[in-house]
Amino acid sequence: MGDGLRRNASKFPLKIAAKDRFRETTYGDLNSRVNQLAHALLSMGVGKGDAVALSVGNRIEHLEIIFATAKIGALAIPLDVKWKSLELGSVLAFFKPGVLILQPDCVDQFETAKTTQDLSFLEPIVIEDLSYGGLLKGQSSDEPAVEVDEDDPFAVLLTSGTTGFPKGCLSTQRTFVFHCINNAIEKGLGVHDTAILSSPIYFNAGRSFTLGTIYFGGTMILHERFDAEDVLKTVEREKVTYIGAVPTMCERMLRVLESKKYDTRSLRCLAITGGKVHPYVLEQLRKKLTPNIYRTYASTDSGQMAISKPSDMDYKPDAAGRPVWCVDLRIVDDGDRPVKVGEIGEIVCQSPLATEGYYKNPEATNASFRDGWFYTGDLGYFDEEGYLFVAGRKKDMVKSGGISIYPLEIESVIYSHPDVLEAAVIGVPDAQWGEAVKAVLVLKPGSSIRGEELIAFCKARLAPYKVPKSVEICDSLPHTEVGKVNKVKLKEIILGQAEASN
Repeated sequence: MGDGLRRNASKFPLKIAAKDRFRETTYGDLNSRVNQLAHALLSMGVGKGDAVALSVGNRIEHLEIIFATAKIGALAIPLDVKWKSLELGSVLAFFKPGVLILQPDCVDQFETAKTTQDLSFLEPIVIEDLSYGGLLKGQSSDEPAVEVDEDDPFAVLLTSGTTGFPKGCLSTQRTFVFHCINNAIEKGLGVHDTAILSSPIYFNAGRSFTLGTIYFGGTMILHERFDAEDVLKTVEREKVTYIGAVPTMCERMLRVLESKKYDTRSLRCLAITGGKVHPYVLEQLRKKLTPNIYRTYASTDSGQMAISKPSDMDYKPDAAGRPVWCVDLRIVDDGDRPVKVGEIGEIVCQSPLATEGYYKNPEATNASFRDGWFYTGDLGYFDEEGYLFVAGRKKDMVKSGGISIYPLEIESVIYSHPDVLEAAVIGVPDAQWGEAVKAVLVLKPGSSIRGEELIAFCKARLAPYKVPKSVEICDSLPHTEVGKVNKVKLKEIILGQAEASN
């Protein structure tokens, strides 16, 4: 990974590599500062394979640290800058990195974490100024004399699951170069791109194309938080060509575009990952933002597995797409047997983009990997033309009266109602059916649809057993950090309310 930056510093020394709200940097300057930081880490005794944790958000310093560790074969462990002391302390105590680099507003949480966890092995480096508190002063800007191999570890990418302790997905240098190449092959990512990241760089969806942009010599614009109007203004001003987004971010940009207009003709790629984009939202994005929409089916553990390209939109709008160029996908039943075309089973994948396993967690590795195949926990099927369709998470499936019901299908119908802003379908305990389908909705401002009307709307479009038995309208739904509806939390809230009323 470090070689990509080194080559670009030679080819494009004066080209802007990255911008954040504090500054911008050229490829020449970025590479020099990365080398200085690499030498500083070496002088502290950091060697190949040693872990360096960082709690640094969407800032140029994040890129500097990642590429500095890459150049000396050290292992980067990016942490979420929003974590509180309990989360931060637990992860640091488990992974035990040799070095921790913090942005200033994360220091208080670290100090609090020390009161409940033994973190005496860490003396954090705080980014107080451009010299990392004097760490870079006097350091050479020459390339570090460390031989880095493609099998050397590159980063531990923490999963953003909705429950439990996050697992650390171990990626090698080769794995992440494959991520860059995959984005180039499937989405045309390259030197010509000006990209914007406004979702947390801590998550792999943003990290993949961000580091790919730098690897290929494009320009990366970093926003510390997502603001729909700010993103649209930046697209117009900077002639942005590439945006990475999750469905919730897309919906918020559409809300802005309902009343304001921005010039987004420069966009050649809106890359959406992190969940299904419902048909109505997808059609509005094509009309109001850009027709150049690439939807990727991916996870931190597996990397990208399938992609739907702009040419697929009219032909197969509900499909997750076809497998990406370097990935093998299979659909299997509970006995690990391949299912027939059109039959739903678990999606399993074999890929050079997938994690090598979970860092310091062999039990989790053994639970998710079998004979070189990663078991995603997602349900789906292939059609006769080789397109993948995702039916939802195995754990989200509703079993009602012995019939398997897939919430994504019902949610797609609900989203087509003009009054619905956001929707989630869950299973709730039912004395007669075991589980009953329940829809939880957020309505658009000014809408007054009632639950009975929504049920009637679904009855006209779904088989009777799929129609929600009940509907609840609320002000908001809980979300994960990447913007997905947190169904685990939603179910807890709904069941807690039911218990309280009994």
